[in-house]
Amino acid sequence: MHSRDAIPAMTDPLGRHWKQPGRDEIVVDDTHAVMSRRSFVLLPEYSRSRPTGVYPGKMWKLITRDGTPYLCWYGTVEGRDDLCSNNNRQILICD
Repeated sequence: MHSRDAIPAMTDPLGRHWKQPGRDEIVVDDTHAVMSRRSFVLLPEYSRSRPTGVYPGKMWKLITRDGTPYLCWYGTVEGRDDLCSNNNRQILICD
C-alpha cells in the first residue's frame, strides 16, 4: 500500500502553514511507514503532546520513551465530515 492510499491529501487551508514531507515520500502498510532520513527530519515531533489543528492529512512523528519512532496522521472517517481518525505506524528509515 502506498501512503496516498492510507494518508489523505491535506486540503484544509490551515495546512499551508504546516510543514511535512509529501505523501509520495512515505510508503505505508498495515504496520510500518518506510521513509528516508530526510522525510523523517521534516516531520514535526510531538512525542509528549498532539499538534493543534485537526484535519485530514496532517502528519507528525512520535518517539516513545524506548526510542521507537512512529508516524502519526489524521485520516478521514467514512460518512463523517466532522470527525478525523488517529492513525500511526512504526517508522523504518531506508536510505
